[in-house]
Amino acid sequence: MIQTDAAINAGNSGGALVNSQGQVIGVNTLKLQGEGIEGMGFAIPINSTEDITSQLIEYSKVRRPYIGITGMDLDERTAKANNLVVGVYVKAVDDFSAAEKGRIKPGDVIIEADGQKITKMDELNEIKNKHQIGDTMTLKVNRDGQERELTVTLAEQP
Repeated sequence: MIQTDAAINAGNSGGALVNSQGQVIGVNTLKLQGEGIEGMGFAIPINSTEDITSQLIEYSKVRRPYIGITGMDLDERTAKANNLVVGVYVKAVDDFSAAEKGRIKPGDVIIEADGQKITKMDELNEIKNKHQIGDTMTLKVNRDGQERELTVTLAEQP
């Protein structure tokens, strides 16, 4: 994010943040309001918008990679109480999804993604979002006390 003191009025979000040479350097997105806060706004750096912009031009939408699970974080206490391991508990697998095709099952606990230990859904999504649609990801799951490595080919998020 770029912090700016440029005026961002209601309805201005999405407007250009321009430097003194007239170059667009960001997209205004947020204005903080409150007691003691005056003129504090934030913009997304223009370099962060290039992928989204090119996708909107080419596909008329933003395409994102998709695994196809509903998951929840399993902390130490919850995992122990349910005789599971810490990781991301797979509550559901979407029909015809990358997860289903990759043999992920409800009840699995995802403990690694692409060789990185994970304990939260946010961590899994962060790793997934570094990939493109059609890329493969290696997930290590704990199923019934046994660890398995599964490969999923990321699909486009519906």
